[in-house]
Amino acid sequence: IADLKETSKALEEKKLKIDCVIQALESEVAEEGGVACDAAGEQVQEGSD
Repeated sequence: IADLKETSKALEEKKLKIDCVIQALESEVAEEGGVACDAAGEQVQEGSD
């Protein structure tokens, strides 16, 4: 169980880093007015609400 908890913690840390990268990329795309994906993976035109 301790090994699983340790692995889970390491994966959570990696997930947080990846989430930061995703957020930075989404911000960059929004600044360029490009196409991004919504939470469901559908492509959406930024600013087309």
